[in-house]
Amino acid sequence: MKLNILIFLPVIIFSIIHTAVGEKIRIEIKDKVTLPEKQMVLGDIACVSCNNPSLLERINNISIGNTPWPGNVRKIERDTLTARFMDEGLDFKEITYGSTTSSLVSVESITIPGEEIIRKAKDYLLSKLSRPESEIIIESDRPPMDKLLPANGGDIRWEISQIDANKDRGNVQLIVRISIDEKQYLKMPVFFTIRTYEDIVVPNKKIDRHDILAMDDLVIKRMETTKLTEVTFDTREDLLGKRAIRPILPNIPITAEMIDNPPLIKKGDFIRVSVQSGNLNIVTKGVAKEDGYAGKVIKIKNIDSNKELYGKVEDSTSVKIIF
Repeated sequence: MKLNILIFLPVIIFSIIHTAVGEKIRIEIKDKVTLPEKQMVLGDIACVSCNNPSLLERINNISIGNTPWPGNVRKIERDTLTARFMDEGLDFKEITYGSTTSSLVSVESITIPGEEIIRKAKDYLLSKLSRPESEIIIESDRPPMDKLLPANGGDIRWEISQIDANKDRGNVQLIVRISIDEKQYLKMPVFFTIRTYEDIVVPNKKIDRHDILAMDDLVIKRMETTKLTEVTFDTREDLLGKRAIRPILPNIPITAEMIDNPPLIKKGDFIRVSVQSGNLNIVTKGVAKEDGYAGKVIKIKNIDSNKELYGKVEDSTSVKIIF
């Protein structure tokens, strides 16, 4: 019995080897295919025929890499397939190919319009600005092109941030990120110009240096304030009685750097000079040698003694001598 088995064993082995070597495999590469985002296998880009079902399944499931990024095309050539056969330990000399030598692979995608990107970025910007929408105009600079995302049916999530979160006028830059099922697919800058418009106080005529501002000198006018960095005023009452420290032309916004409070005492004014010595309070007359502001020390001249002294301005007519 053992002898019979030994006699037939080479015949069985030869039959198995012959079957493996004699498999007929034909691969018809598809010219173009569009696939969902995935890890591609040979069966996605080619029609494979083989008279061995288990071998056919194995060949169809040979991995050939990922689908390309949306909007791109990946070219799979016959040499790539041959290399993958060798990687899998398959070396069949009986493979025949059709006339097509390569396949162009694209991925199923959806379009995110550039207008939608701009709209969502603008809505985010408006939600962060402290100014009412009536005071600003937001203009898009270099609007983005339409973008493609894989059409895998996942949840689309937008994440938007501002490069300089404290900037509320002029040129601003946002970063827009788009993810599907927590995987980020797009990251792009979006640029805006924010123009601001405010009701501010301007002179209706030329204001000369050292003029005291009066109600008739001032009007409220709506103006663009995008490039203004100085403090402006929105009510005329805030400026009444202020002094111009330089000439101000009509319709020019009045800023804090253009005005100050007029001195209580002007150079050359006659003033009351008081001297406190213990319980004794002496009052005399003097002349201011320089302009004086409340609480400030100025030089004065005692009329009686003709001496120059220093005193602290108490009000528009009084100075207290400082020892």
